[in-house]
Amino acid sequence: MQVIYNPKCSKCRTLEKELDTHGVSWEKLTYLETGISSERIAELFDQYEGDWRNLVREKESVFKEAGLNPKDMSRDEMMAFLVEHPIAIQRPIVIKGKQIIIARDEAGIKQAID
Repeated sequence: MQVIYNPKCSKCRTLEKELDTHGVSWEKLTYLETGISSERIAELFDQYEGDWRNLVREKESVFKEAGLNPKDMSRDEMMAFLVEHPIAIQRPIVIKGKQIIIARDEAGIKQAID
């Protein structure tokens, strides 16, 4: 299992604590340090069972700074934007095989652990 992880994010730290407490083996993907490719973003968008827009932090200031409304962006425009501005990727995202889980709440954390 892999987790798209930001060490400054309290939701990420909460997930980390729960995974470690339950002895779950996982790998941190510190995407702000390493970057993220458009191919990886496309995989996330394709594998996520809900609307791909749920994987985007639409209220991040980078959209306003760029003069963009994320709701008006196409999938391809968003992928290109996220490569340049990975801070706008939702977090934490758990990649569990082909399953993509947004683990920001108790239900998401439980799904990641089970």
